[in-house]
Amino acid sequence: MHVHTGRGLDKTVETIKALQLKAIQIFTTNPSAWRSAPIDAQATAMFKRSLEELDVRPAMSHAMYLINLASPNPNFQKKSRESLIAELVRAESYGCRYVVTHVGSHMGEGAQAGIDRVVAALDHVLSTAAGSATCLLETSAGGGAYVGAKFDDLAQILSRLPQHAERLGVCFDTAHAYASGYDDAGADGMRKTLDELTAIVPAQRIRACHCNDTTVVFGGKADRHVNIGQGNIGLEGFRALLHYEPLAHSAFVLETPGEEMLEGLENLNRLRLLL
Repeated sequence: MHVHTGRGLDKTVETIKALQLKAIQIFTTNPSAWRSAPIDAQATAMFKRSLEELDVRPAMSHAMYLINLASPNPNFQKKSRESLIAELVRAESYGCRYVVTHVGSHMGEGAQAGIDRVVAALDHVLSTAAGSATCLLETSAGGGAYVGAKFDDLAQILSRLPQHAERLGVCFDTAHAYASGYDDAGADGMRKTLDELTAIVPAQRIRACHCNDTTVVFGGKADRHVNIGQGNIGLEGFRALLHYEPLAHSAFVLETPGEEMLEGLENLNRLRLLL
């Protein structure tokens, strides 16, 4: 589950214990601001130690929403690269193995131009960022200018960066896929979508899945998450995802709305029952 850190990392650890989570996602900083707060070394060390003791494998962070690696704007491109480098380093200090990031928008300059910029940006970021945290490119909900709405976009990016294969992968988002035009509703739809994805992106490169239902119409290009089983994907879609053997190694993480100990617990229980 994506767990909140705003009340303090000690409270976050309590939530992880109470919900018996084995995979988590966090924000290490305000996701809607360029400036990041300084790291509290003592608190992050405690958090990292707690994750090890609780056998949380993996923990991952979600990079800020402002990052746009496909941007043609030089200033925005510079800020995006610097922010992702900082997040990879910062996340590792929290004990996070992965950093999930949105790829961004080509701002009308064309998909291939956007992909070219993403490839150049990631080469710079992964050559510069110290440590071993892995960057996961999240599938996009779509919209005409967004890179990553098509699985082919992500496959091309990975194939052009073989030198960074150890630190570059994919995060599949169930709601985003549906909104971008991949019909992963129901058992058959989910299996067909995952077969299509793993045919061009090696399954071992798909390190995480965001488990989110959605009420967005099929191909609606909007990002709206709802509780598991209350949207178009449905319980059977999630059952098929959780039993899809090629992704048995992946982390499955909820990003559904509501309170962690209320709606969050209900969604966790729904997914656990499907196992």
